[in-house]
Amino acid sequence: MKKDQLIQDWLDKELSTEEKLQVEEVIEFTERLKVPDFGKSKEEAWSDLITKIESKPSDNLRALQPNSTKKTPWLWLVAAAIIALVAVFGYLNKGEKLTTYTASDGELATIVLPDNSTVTLNAGSTLSFKEKDFEKNRWVTLSGEAFFDVEHGEAFKVLGNHSHITVLGTSFNVYSRSNQLKVSVFTGKVQVESRGNSVIIEKEEEARLIEGELAVSEFNLNQTATWKEGNFYFNSEPLNNVIEELERQFEIEIEVKSEIGQRFYSGFFSKTNMKEALQLVFVPMGLSIQTDGNQVIVE
Repeated sequence: MKKDQLIQDWLDKELSTEEKLQVEEVIEFTERLKVPDFGKSKEEAWSDLITKIESKPSDNLRALQPNSTKKTPWLWLVAAAIIALVAVFGYLNKGEKLTTYTASDGELATIVLPDNSTVTLNAGSTLSFKEKDFEKNRWVTLSGEAFFDVEHGEAFKVLGNHSHITVLGTSFNVYSRSNQLKVSVFTGKVQVESRGNSVIIEKEEEARLIEGELAVSEFNLNQTATWKEGNFYFNSEPLNNVIEELERQFEIEIEVKSEIGQRFYSGFFSKTNMKEALQLVFVPMGLSIQTDGNQVIVE
């Protein structure tokens, strides 16, 4: 059976139970692979993909070992997925090397792009782009959080984790860490695409990725992106996320010895005083704090 016909039969639900399970297991396997990081050589990109394949649990490795008594599509399906990933990587990474800026923990960084747009990176964030012909091909990649003030011109694109953001001229904040995404618009309009979903948001609207879907709501302009001034506001934010922000801003490691998986925080802290920030977050929740240098124990 040809691979395109097999995939079409899967879409049309015309496969046998065994063939359906095989195809869906390969899809589950390949979804765990990502396009390699921009700026890497072809050899490094290929090595990363092979490492990811070899590190899969045994149940996924089994998918790469076709039964010798049956003709299965495993090898060419996986090979096709890898080739597609490398092809996308090659297209985005061909030619000139990327320019990359990183704001380390405890720091902010402001970048003026070749088109005079400005980007402010929050701590623990990275921005990459190609300088050559940037005015005609205005796209950047972001890992972390950043505030964008975009000059009018060609479409401006921000590629993040599972997201694609398009604007013409506007100012907006992007939070893109792990599987979390939040885009908040201060001026203009922004189109946000993620995992097959697409929304257009305007001033004082934000889009959040919640359980794989984009949800749109209003937000407070005076309490969003205030991290640029060292102030952090939270509204029913998972406590784990707040702890990660504390670690980034104060360059500390926080060990929590209590169960906080289902706890949420609404409040504020400032980067000006670490002790006060820790107290503002943990004391109202009935948690005690012990500090030793850059080590913090919460229980």
